[in-house]
Amino acid sequence: APTEIYTLSLHDALPISTKNQRGLAQSEFVRGFRNALPVMIGFIPLGLVLGAQAHEKGFNALEVPLLTGLNFAGRSEFAAINLWRLPPHLLLLMGVTLLINSRHALISAILTPFLKTIPRFKILLALAFMCDETWSLTLTDARARKKAGQCPLFSLPHYAGVATGLYLAWGRFRSSWYSSWPCGR
Repeated sequence: APTEIYTLSLHDALPISTKNQRGLAQSEFVRGFRNALPVMIGFIPLGLVLGAQAHEKGFNALEVPLLTGLNFAGRSEFAAINLWRLPPHLLLLMGVTLLINSRHALISAILTPFLKTIPRFKILLALAFMCDETWSLTLTDARARKKAGQCPLFSLPHYAGVATGLYLAWGRFRSSWYSSWPCGR
């Protein structure tokens, strides 16, 4: 029989096995995904509008997922599509995208007190998928965990569930325009 490694859980100060830690991480991921469901529903009309605008600008069914998949930030995606010209003015597009997304540096700073126990590379990877909605749901969860006396205050699996749900929903709904369009481009 395999030997289980025991560690001290910060949550309740009782020893738990690594198997139970995986189960806890999975349940936190599912909890984050479920917390994001109402926002995912709100992404439906926004994604459809973005897909329609991209279609009007001549984007094809491969270009829209590429643009929005690499730049997961709705406001700057709308700006980029509205500023799109042939040939594209790349410096203008990059500048506007940077300007619009610079607010993420400010709002992510609010999460700093909750991130002290997480390695920097994990924080940077997680923040790559931060949008306003991910930030809001995560901050609300961290504050609730603090009020309940739970540790760690920032649940990385919860954040991953929120971010995954929102990223996949945004990708699906902005592409829905193309899957329902009979001719495409």
